[in-house]
Amino acid sequence: MASSRRTLAERLGGELPASIEALDEEHKHTLNEALRAARRRQARQLADAAEQSLSHVPFPLRRAVRKAAGL
Repeated sequence: MASSRRTLAERLGGELPASIEALDEEHKHTLNEALRAARRRQARQLADAAEQSLSHVPFPLRRAVRKAAGL
């Protein structure tokens, strides 16, 4: 589970805080999985919101707007 620690540090963007470092490996792994699931949910919700926002764009222009927005 040492790789889980590295992944968790990468996911948090740096060194682990002492409070997280104090967790046992099983809890670090659980936290890592929870963060991964939350990021996936967030990405899915952002994609859904972007698609929903296109409903306000006239249909013939949606393709161009998607391309311009990088969607």
